[in-house]
Amino acid sequence: MISILLKNPLFKGTTPEELTNNFEGINYHIKNFKKGDILAFQGDPCNRLIILLKGSVRGEMIDYSGKLIKIEDIGAPRALAPLFLFGTENKYPVEVTANEEVDALFIPKESVLLLFQRNKLFLENYLNTSANYAKTLSDKLFFLSFKSIKQKLASYILRLSASASNKIIMDRSQQEMADYFGVSRPSLARELAHMQDEGLISVDRKHITILNPEKLKKLIQ
Repeated sequence: MISILLKNPLFKGTTPEELTNNFEGINYHIKNFKKGDILAFQGDPCNRLIILLKGSVRGEMIDYSGKLIKIEDIGAPRALAPLFLFGTENKYPVEVTANEEVDALFIPKESVLLLFQRNKLFLENYLNTSANYAKTLSDKLFFLSFKSIKQKLASYILRLSASASNKIIMDRSQQEMADYFGVSRPSLARELAHMQDEGLISVDRKHITILNPEKLKKLIQ
């Protein structure tokens, strides 16, 4: 377990000896899940830190119409929703389902607080991870605020080209982008093709060249 946890960003910079000592007397348990098992339901109280030791899970959100929207895949050794462990409304924002056989480490909130006291580096890493997670959620909400797939793509592409370069490399596959935008992969692929036909961009797999940046900007204004 220790060797796996050392690969988690929460324990970055911690030595095996330090981590072993930190967990001395800490209350925790490891649980095994089969493919399709639910690790957490949307709306469940988030009163323990869950860290994947093996396998991967998917986070899905149920909207008001009852539709299941995939948010992301999470693989070992990442933690699940560390941002939501604290606060007055600390509930899981998504339903977490095992994609395959999963081993997960469960650390109660009280034990996490004790780890904070024992290891200041763990506390700092936890705060940084939570801040990065909040930034990801903020970006997600920003893209969801656009109604059309074309607007979402335009905004995403322009953000990647913030360095003033018209040539970018997409940091996600088309399937990952479709999941991120909450749309189907075929719909995303069609819109990319339309934008290319309109002379807005040129697409070569993950490589995209912005041909008409001004028109692209107008799409999201």
